[in-house]
Amino acid sequence: MASIAAVVVTYHPGSVVLENMRRLSEQIDQIFVVDNYSAGASAQVVEAVEKLPGIKVIRNASNLGIASGLNIGIREALKTGVDWIANFDQDSAITADYFKNLLHAYELCPEAKCVGMVVPLGWSAPIAKVMRIGAPVWSFVMGANTSGSLIKSEVIRKVGLYDDELFIDFVDMDYCLRMKKHGFKVLKAMQVVLHHELGSKQTRKVLGVKISFRDHTAWRYYYMMRNRLLMYRRFFTVSPLWICADIGWFFYGMAQLCIEPDRWKKIQAMRSGFFDALRNRSGRHPQFPPPVK
Repeated sequence: MASIAAVVVTYHPGSVVLENMRRLSEQIDQIFVVDNYSAGASAQVVEAVEKLPGIKVIRNASNLGIASGLNIGIREALKTGVDWIANFDQDSAITADYFKNLLHAYELCPEAKCVGMVVPLGWSAPIAKVMRIGAPVWSFVMGANTSGSLIKSEVIRKVGLYDDELFIDFVDMDYCLRMKKHGFKVLKAMQVVLHHELGSKQTRKVLGVKISFRDHTAWRYYYMMRNRLLMYRRFFTVSPLWICADIGWFFYGMAQLCIEPDRWKKIQAMRSGFFDALRNRSGRHPQFPPPVK
């Protein structure tokens, strides 16, 4: 099998990250964990992770964001000369033969030379229910989440690293569209699943109907709004279809916001993000996320 190194970014991780790292270390030998300034009990979890085989922990003196965290780990991984680099969030848990199955889908693709990234079918356990015997092994997609992705090292050298200025949110889609500009495609392995939590699951009743959704902290809505608009500006000529689709998701999210907790805080954060996008401001906002006390 081709050589692979993994990069995992942590930020106040819970104990579940230990099991996630054990699963990773069973399938690959080189894992770089970049910690974005965890403190207290979470710092002890990071110390426990460091004791696992094949794992090198890199500690940042502050929260540099997901993009910078990934970039720090990727630079270290590239030094090892591996063929592929896998990127993960701390909440992601790989399944059996995860990398073997991703590469199997890649090898079956007749346009493998054009593939820059290989990703799983989905990022949650329920998606496994839609997997069927005889279904296609692979397909091309416009974009995918960062966590669970497998990127060719040679593609990273051509396309570059993730955009530090985005900090968090849309970091993944930005990279996928930049790959598209360089002529690379994103391949989805249709028989591979990654277990991953996207936000905190919440349930509300609306007119007697239960509605489930993923809730995020209020400050995340600043980056969701700001980076979304920055992306529209960057890629309106590269992928207008993605922009149209994302506008639809934006209005869906706004409708969902009506039943979410802390609505007013989230709306205020989005308002700040909107005006910063108009000013073409990027990077980390001084109050988002709030400083660790």
